[in-house]
Amino acid sequence: MSDSLALGRGDARFRLRGRGVAACALIAGLAFALGVAAAPAPKPPPKATSGAPRRAATSAKRRPTKAAIRSVLDLARETRELEDMAAYARALQGLRALRPRVIGDADLELALALDEARAGLLDSARTRLRAPLMLDAVKDTLPIARRREYPYRREGAWLNGHYDGWPWYIWRARAELGAATGNWGEAYEAAREGANARPLSGKDWLVLAVCAARTQHDDESRRAAARAIELDPTLPEAHHLAGLWEWKAGRRSEAQAAFRRAVKLDSAYVPAALSMMRSRIPGIAPDSLPTELLTGPRRAGLLTAPEGPKPEEFVQVDVSAMIESSPDTAVADSIPPGVKPLQLVLSLLIDERGRPILNDLPWFAPGAIPNWKITRLLTSVPSWRFTPAIKLGSPHAVWVSLDFYLTP
Repeated sequence: MSDSLALGRGDARFRLRGRGVAACALIAGLAFALGVAAAPAPKPPPKATSGAPRRAATSAKRRPTKAAIRSVLDLARETRELEDMAAYARALQGLRALRPRVIGDADLELALALDEARAGLLDSARTRLRAPLMLDAVKDTLPIARRREYPYRREGAWLNGHYDGWPWYIWRARAELGAATGNWGEAYEAAREGANARPLSGKDWLVLAVCAARTQHDDESRRAAARAIELDPTLPEAHHLAGLWEWKAGRRSEAQAAFRRAVKLDSAYVPAALSMMRSRIPGIAPDSLPTELLTGPRRAGLLTAPEGPKPEEFVQVDVSAMIESSPDTAVADSIPPGVKPLQLVLSLLIDERGRPILNDLPWFAPGAIPNWKITRLLTSVPSWRFTPAIKLGSPHAVWVSLDFYLTP
């Protein structure tokens, strides 16, 4: 069962789906086939006396027992549940215990790298993502149906010996770790691949803009920052970076307007507030370019950061977040009769005060949805208000999903 709320006026159609207690996963779990290493049999088979029986005995020894399969499944599920609780160091121990018991699987290696990074082992995570197995995984040509995020129950992908995930995950994680460890050249190359893999994601264009700025690709950074704002005008970091480029170009009034937009989106975003004040002082040099990709509570949108909750994690709450102020129906299309609408699932991170502070869109092919429709939709997001989710008597940040139906 899932908590849901049907909303709409006239032809506007959208639905809120909670991710709290008893919430359903957004994406169906992956089907998988197990590949486990042989477990010692309780009693050794009798010694064979001929070639054929010997081969049969060897085959029986290598066949995993039901107990071994169940043990691996239980360990994988328990490890994923630790990740859902943000116990990344403990989850890392579980993944390490799981690793020698399954076929080499890039999904498992990716999970190991992410938990290593979230537990503070950045160099180890960075090295793991550059291993030959992971280099092969990013070259995998996926059908469009597989260009999606990991579901809530994702442990099956760790066990089947092939990469079920989306190469975007690897590129984005490599960009984040490169930036976090000061390897900006590596971060820049990975960020370009990440933006190409997810061209309608404002966050990925912001990551590219920061990495390009740190590697002296100034024009590309300016364009990427503008693209990030075009696709997702709710990112204060993108407005701040765009303002810094305006300041460096001598356009102080345009820079101050960008800084004001950033502060309006997040009044606690200190870098933009300082830049807004300093840019008013005549003769002062522009502030330095940023080194952080996302800041504050928005760091939950980084794959390798410990801040959460993550979109694929299940957070059990006592009361789910519910929308108070209905989204402006102007952002939803009027669906003409006979036209099949296009479903867009917008995921929102709702903070402890009921404010949407980050959003996440699924993958769409360029041209499937006009960019201006995405911009119009996301521009209205900061004005939406929710009753916060409650966990153990206190407000708790959670992800929720809104289904929009648009004309293609």
